[in-house]
Amino acid sequence: MLKGFPPVKYFLSKDKKFYKLIFRLVGFYPSSLKVYKIAFTHKSASRSIDSSKRLNNERLEFLGDAILASIVADILFFYFPYKKEGFLTKMRARIVSREQLNEIALNMGLQFHIVSHNTINGTKNIYGNALEALIGAIYVDKGYEKTKEFIIRRIINKNINLKEMAATDSDYKSQVIEWGQKNKLDLIFEDEEVDSTEQNNLYFISTIKLGDQILGKGKGLSKKEAQQNASKEAFVKTGELTICSD
Repeated sequence: MLKGFPPVKYFLSKDKKFYKLIFRLVGFYPSSLKVYKIAFTHKSASRSIDSSKRLNNERLEFLGDAILASIVADILFFYFPYKKEGFLTKMRARIVSREQLNEIALNMGLQFHIVSHNTINGTKNIYGNALEALIGAIYVDKGYEKTKEFIIRRIINKNINLKEMAATDSDYKSQVIEWGQKNKLDLIFEDEEVDSTEQNNLYFISTIKLGDQILGKGKGLSKKEAQQNASKEAFVKTGELTICSD
């Protein structure tokens, strides 16, 4: 079969539209449509097989998450031949972070193809989960090498500049802690949970203190996000923190 040319089953299929969709998303025609349809099925729209079995994309998401982490590690290992384990671990974590995957999924247009019985507007994690499920589907359908090709061409090359990412470090909390340890300073993180009556939602405020001095203050929907925002402010204020390359 010529590369990029539809398989014979494409011409016999009643679902040519879905064949074309997968080709547009991943760059090749699928051997099995079923696994890709499952990849786009949110648990709220689970397909019933019998009274005890319901199919959705959660198992493929689990598989895709593991495969993605493995392939990204593979890519980083050879792209940065002299970097230490700590640097590679940080880079991988940033690439496979939920925020990053959600953004990539939206860039790919996956939000238009997820089958869900729930309202998913504003629930961005569903998009990143679907991307992981799609990766799992490609692995089941085509194997490791084809999945790696997809991740390089459609995820890394189109969405991530590895050199630019390596030159920056958004883990501000780690940098603040390392700076404090280096200068033998006792930094204290104080976290407060706030009930927002306007948004009917909880959020967190984190404050970084050095004695009585406030180095940084940040707000977020999670404690982790609030601490990162506070650390970013501390990073800017001190002007002494250096970017960690390892």
